[in-house]
Amino acid sequence: MQLDKKKLDTAKTLFDSSRKGDVWTPRNVILAAIALLYFVSPVDLVPDWAFPLVGWLDDAGIIAAVVCWILTHRGKPQNKT
Repeated sequence: MQLDKKKLDTAKTLFDSSRKGDVWTPRNVILAAIALLYFVSPVDLVPDWAFPLVGWLDDAGIIAAVVCWILTHRGKPQNKT
């Protein structure tokens, strides 16, 4: 199977352009702090002490959702000139 150079360059350009931008915008920092507080807080939607596995999955789901949000909602790229 032969790789098409033009398609490979296009894919690389799309990947590189999607990774530009500031990850730690004020909104993302606040979301990360809230997720961390939720993770360490004894008050959960599903209590860890009552349902250990489901409670841990609840915490992991919140953390995963916030990480996905942060990685997909980056700020504007900053010029480093």
